[in-house]
Parts: sequence; structure tokens; C-alpha cells
Amino acid sequence: MRATFADFTTDPPRFGNGTARYERCHPDRDRLAIGAGGRVALDFALDDGELPEQLTLTLIARVSPLGESLGCAPIDITVNGHAVIERFTVPGGARPREVAFAVPGEALVVGTNTLCVRGCAEARGLLWLYRITVEPSRICARIHLMTEEQPAEAAVCVYRTEWRAPGSVEWRPAPRLLVHLDRGEGSLPARLAWRGQDGAEASIGFQPAMTEFYGHRRAADGTLTEYRGALEGRSALRDSAWEEVMHRFRTEEGGAAGGGRHLRQELRLLIEDGGPPVERVIWGDPSGHSGTVSLLAAEPGPEAEVTDLVTRVRAHSEFTEAGEVAENLLHDSWHKWLGHGGRAWLEFTLRRPVAVGHYVLTSANDVPGRDPRDWTLKGSNDGEHWVDLDTRVEESFAHRHQPRGFTFPAHTAYGHYRLEITRNAGEDHVQLSQVRFFTSAPQPRGFIGHYQRAGEAPTGYRGTSLSATTEPEPESKALPRTVERWRSYLAEYSAAILRVADDEDLSEVGDDQRAAGWLGFEGADEESLLALEERLGTRLPPSYRAFLGASDGWLNISPFMWRMRAAKTVGWLREADPETWAVIRGGEGEDWDDTALMDRALLVSEEGDAQHWLLDPADVSEDGEWAAYIWASWYPALGDRHASFAELVAEERTGFEDQAALDIRMARPGSAGELVAEGRAQALRGEVRKAMATFERAAVKGSGAGAYLGTILGAFLDISVAHHWIRNRVLGDPHVIEVIGREQIRAEAAPLYLRCAAEEWTGAPGGYVSALGDILPRLPDGVDGVVGAGGVSAGGAATEGDDTAAWVARAAAFVPPALPESRTFQQALDLARALADRGAIDQSWAVIEAALPHWHSDSPHRIAPVVLLTDPAFREVITPARARRVVTTPRGEFRE
Repeated sequence: MRATFADFTTDPPRFGNGTARYERCHPDRDRLAIGAGGRVALDFALDDGELPEQLTLTLIARVSPLGESLGCAPIDITVNGHAVIERFTVPGGARPREVAFAVPGEALVVGTNTLCVRGCAEARGLLWLYRITVEPSRICARIHLMTEEQPAEAAVCVYRTEWRAPGSVEWRPAPRLLVHLDRGEGSLPARLAWRGQDGAEASIGFQPAMTEFYGHRRAADGTLTEYRGALEGRSALRDSAWEEVMHRFRTEEGGAAGGGRHLRQELRLLIEDGGPPVERVIWGDPSGHSGTVSLLAAEPGPEAEVTDLVTRVRAHSEFTEAGEVAENLLHDSWHKWLGHGGRAWLEFTLRRPVAVGHYVLTSANDVPGRDPRDWTLKGSNDGEHWVDLDTRVEESFAHRHQPRGFTFPAHTAYGHYRLEITRNAGEDHVQLSQVRFFTSAPQPRGFIGHYQRAGEAPTGYRGTSLSATTEPEPESKALPRTVERWRSYLAEYSAAILRVADDEDLSEVGDDQRAAGWLGFEGADEESLLALEERLGTRLPPSYRAFLGASDGWLNISPFMWRMRAAKTVGWLREADPETWAVIRGGEGEDWDDTALMDRALLVSEEGDAQHWLLDPADVSEDGEWAAYIWASWYPALGDRHASFAELVAEERTGFEDQAALDIRMARPGSAGELVAEGRAQALRGEVRKAMATFERAAVKGSGAGAYLGTILGAFLDISVAHHWIRNRVLGDPHVIEVIGREQIRAEAAPLYLRCAAEEWTGAPGGYVSALGDILPRLPDGVDGVVGAGGVSAGGAATEGDDTAAWVARAAAFVPPALPESRTFQQALDLARALADRGAIDQSWAVIEAALPHWHSDSPHRIAPVVLLTDPAFREVITPARARRVVTTPRGEFRE
């Protein structure tokens, strides 16, 4: 029979194979309210030959509360006057319930049938009716699915699990499995499948009441196993810390087959199998309803990270001579920790107790056999008595430098955390490159998917996170996916480029385009787009199709891509540019595996700096987008994968604005200044990662102070790369120099740059750092054989034929001015220098460390004592680990 339903969650209600009539009922937001004596009649048709032995009638309903008590709204249900049930009371509670009944065949007739739901006269409250469904019976007798509160309904199911290889008789213990999936309709899953972010997949089926499951699992490395589990217990959400890590989404359905969208009940989702976070879930329930969701993943936010609170890390062993020490685990770098043996422990001491609920381990650079396989994270408040917090077994890392996150309930704050690695992957050493701690797990921003009720067509299903704390993305930064959004997006991008580009950059841009502030062309009409799709034999991905509709081609879409193809020249790489295709396809090397992609790639770019933009028609998302790549002769292989053409453009725009943001004024006045103040407070509290993220947001909004403070802070975290950032974001930007002032640039940025760059100089830097021409002293001609100022022009820029020796001599003669320090800290500096001069390195550091909390500055553009990095007297005192300790120590008014 055709699907028969009445959905009252929409406005107007939706009906399938039926119409409804009301008496003493009224719509109430997303439901129909039935009072005492009220009735709703649903008329539906059955054709000759369709009369079944039995139908299943399902209601999704809720009783309105009566003050603080549960309401009572008994109902009578009839079909063609035949009583299905009398005086039935839907269980009270905070959420809608699903109840099902059997409709006997003798109550049905050929033609129009009338189903009536009537509120009884003694009702004390309203019956809120959300949905009625009539479908072929899947049950043999009348049942009440939700006549009482079931523990599994509002609980996390915890399973003890095992797996075994195909053909093996031995089951081996596997990580526990946690399951909770609730659409707010009281229906438990009968089958479940999911995929983790590492590519591992599992598919299982449950016994009734979800007491056991059986299925299979394919690990990230392709290993296939049988998979089974037995229910170990149910943890009620209202009494459990799992509520804190539950994914909760505000949902809506619709949008498929031209239908409108409407709000649905909240979706609560938690699937934890011991591996990385889940990215896709598919399920079905006993009624034949099914759904799928693909989560929009989010990285752990800086607001939740507490790694900066770690003041000390110890290990059972470390390779000090090679610099592979435990302290490296706290740094954002490629360095690592390496310890002896197949077992190990790491202890982390925090500045204050904190409840960690999520941690990230990152694999190191080599030898996968050194990766941890089994471990337990423990907590303590005295460093002696430890409590087990999270245990993992049979874990693996799919590739080198792979970060993997692990979540557990954060019940208690601890001042010490210990990672006990009880087994590695088989080698004689254990290694990691980074460990990070968070108070909570990253929350997906939302999901997209579909839902399908038994006997009905699928409908769109999407959700927005109720717990994600990231601020909404500005409209100007949202990914463009329509012609209108592309026009707005590209107009802003054009204006930004035209403000900072020179005539050489815009050599192909016509006067009309400059005057209009538009680096594109007229949009391709629908006829042209259809002709292109017919020529290609496929529908174009939505964001790229809309781009062509907004502008048929483009100029200067990035500093390295000068012209995009118009619709008439877009084509498969092998046909549009066979010469390039032959070169790319013939790539060599052990990492080259892109031949098949090049054979099918769509070429959308025309002219760039040895660069080509490609779309992959075999890598398609659920919303029809094709993956996008950049191939360039100066890449070792393909560039990063982007989920869509729009995402690739946005990434290139971000890169452009990162370099030019200080000349672009896209933010409202004052907002960047507020971010700088917030970042400075975070930095002085020792919250380095939060401060770096805040300064970066300020810099993108056009703040020279944000760019400077973020660069200085970054130098303390990794001085080996600081000169690149100082050169590009400080010395090479007149706006930053103007905001910060030349005196402070001479005292901090210039000597810091000279220290960092000295070891890597292969030529004079003056050609691209003109600011140094005004900062470094000029030497008289002939001094020590150096030629004058090294060929520096009056403006300070290096001329052709620079003499590197001259720049080195000028740098050596440069004496930076000393910025004022507080009396307490200045006395500590003087004592520390004297100790360092005598070789008492550790004593010198002890004096500095004790004085750090007392460091402060009245200047809004100072956040740390940079002199510790620039003064040669402290070169051996301030190791990378100690430099990090400087900026993670609360200072000044924020000292503890």
C-alpha cells in the first residue's frame, strides 16, 4: 500500500495518501493540540486487493505537563468505527513518545477508511500529536512500544567487546563501545554502522533491547575482523558525565525533491569505539525507519586547551644527547620524545588542577613500530596516588605525525596526569611527537544526511550543534555556493586585491575592470553551462557551476594563479592540456600515486605560475561537490585536498589576506583592537595557544599590533622559524612598524630577526627587508675590507651586487636599545647575566624563573621579556623548553 501519514510538525502539515479533519483541535507550533473531547480524523484509501490482514498504526505524541506534575490525556482510537484501543494514556515526560498499535484487517474496507483519534472527556492536559503513520504490519499483535520509561532510552549503552580475524577461533578483547542515538522519538536502533575519521568502519546489529550485538569491523589499515559485544551496563544521562561529551544537534528535515524544511526533535549522538571521532553514522530501527548523518568535523578549540598549564613533563627515559626529550611533547614542532623499551610512562604536572576530558597524541616522524599501542591515562593530585581515567588497547596510527584525539568523562580536576604506555607496536623504543590536553572534546559544527521512514521517500536531514562554542562565521567569509554569494564574495576579494596589487601584478587587468573593482567577466548563461555539461558528459559541482554563473573566468584569483578558464575552454586535463597531462602523469617517486586522478581530472585554470587547478569527479561529497587540488611543478606532488572548488578559493584568499591583511580594512573599527586587548590578557595569563589564535584573528582584521604580538609570542614557542615571520609580518610591513614604533622594533624585532637569520644567511637580506637599511648602522668604506654599506641605496634597500659580508658586519655592529624593565626584574636580569658569564647556567635560569611572575610593562605592545632571546649572554640559558616556560608563566597583574 502507499505510505499513509500525517505530519503535524510542519506548517502547513504534510499528508501522504490521506487528508485530515479536526474538531476542537488547534495547531500549536510544531504539533497538533487535542483537548478533552477533541478529535482528528484521517481519511486514507485502500485499493481492491490491498486489504491486509493487519496494519500498524504509529503515533508520535506527548502529554502536556500539569504544573510540576505529569499530565494525563487518555484517548480512544477507532478505524471505521471499530475500536482499536480505548482510554489509552500516552506516557508523560519531557520528550515525545512513539506508540504503536495493531489495526485488524476486518476493520478495513476497500476505498476510503477513516482513522479517528479522540481525546477523552476526563483528560487533564492536552495531547500534543506530532505524527500519525499507517503502514503494513510488522507485528502480529497489538503492542505498546513506550508504555513506560525504559533505561536504554535515555542512557549510554556500554558494551564489552571482542574481535577475531576471519577463520580464527580465538576472540581477543577489543576497546569498549559506547552507544547512544536518540532522535527524540523513543526509538532504539536495531542496526548501526559508522566510520571514524581515520577511515575505520564498523557495522553491527543488535538483539532486542540492545543487550548484545554482532557484526564486523574494518580497521584503518584494511584489517577485517568479526566484531561482537555484550551489554555491560547503561549509564543514565541525567546522572552521568557522558552528557557533557554527547553530541547534541538542533535538526530540521526537508529540502529533498523540492520540499521545504521544517524543524524536528533534537538529535543526541554518541558513538565511542576507542578510535578517532566518528565522522559518519548510519542506522535503522525496528519499524524500518533509517537515517544517515555525516558530521561536519571541528578541531579542538583554543578555548578548551589547557596544555599551556603544564609546567613540567617527565619520562621514564629520554634521549638527551639527540635532543629527543619529553619537553618536546609540549611544542608545536617536528621534534619528538624517544624512550627506551616497549613500555614507558610520561608524567605531566600542571600549574593548577584542571578536569581534562580530551587529549591528543601525535605520532612521531619514523618507525611505526615505536608507536604506543596500549595505554592508560591516570590522574593524581599528589603525584603519588593515581586514578585510572582512560584505557585504550589495540590502538594504531595510520601515518607519521598523525594527531589522534581521545575523549572520556571529566569528573575531577587533577594537578598531575600520567600516561602509562603498557605496549608499543613491536620495536625496542617508544616515541611521540606531541601530547595536548583539553577540558572537552571538539564538537562537530553540525551534520548533513537524510532520513527515511518505512514506506516513504527519503527526506533531507541536517543539524546544527547545540554545544559548539565557535563564533558564527561572518557572512563575508562564508563559502560561496550560489551565483549571488559568489558575486558578493568575489567583489570583496577583487577590492582587496586592487588595493594592494601593483601594476605588474595587474598587467592583464583592463581599465574597465579596475574602474569597476571587478577582476572577473560577465557570468556564463544557463545555455553555456548546459553546453559545457553536455560536452563533459556530467553535471558540474554546485560551487564551481555557480562560480561560472557569477563570472565566466577570472583574473588573479591568487598570487600564483593568474587566469581561470571560461566555460568554453574548461575540459578534462588529458584533452584540454595534453602536454601538461603527459608531464604530470609521468610523475615518479615512491609517493606518486596520482596517475588515475590525472586521467580523470577536470582542468579549470588556464595560466599560472607553473600551477594548475584540478577537480576530481570521482571524489564527490553528499552535496555534490568535487574535491579540488592544486598541482604545481614546485610541489613534491599534489597539494592539499579541498572539499570543493569554493573551499580551494577560500583557502587561497586566506593565504593572500594573511600576507596583505594589514593593508586591507575589512573589519569594523574597534573590533581588532578589542581582540588585541583580549589576546594580550591571555598571553599574560600564560594561555599561549589562546593568545596566538586571538592575535591571528586581530591580524586578519587589519591590526598591526595583532600581527606583531603574535609574531613575538611565536618566537618563544619556536625560535628556529621566527625570522620568516618577523621578515614578512613585521620588518617587511610599514604599517606594523608605524603602529609599534621604530624604537621598539629596534629593541625587539630587529635583534630577534638578526639572531634567527644569521645561521641561515646565504645572501644579503636587504633586497626584501628594506626596514633593516634604516636600522642597521652604516660602516665607513674599507673597514675590515667591507665595501661601504654593502651596496645599500638611500632608501635602505639592497642594490644589485650586494655584499653579504657587509650585511654581516653591519649586523655585528648593531647594538639594540634596552627597553625599560621594572626594578625587580632588572635586578634579576643583572644577576642572571653575571651567573651566566661564570658558566652557572642553571643558577642563572633559576633567578630568571623566579622573577618571571614579576615582569610587567605599561606598553600595550609588550607581552614578554624579549631580551631573554636577544641578549647573547642568555644564549645557553634560554633553551627552547625554557623559552616556552617564559611565556606560559602568568606575569604581572595575572601572576598567581
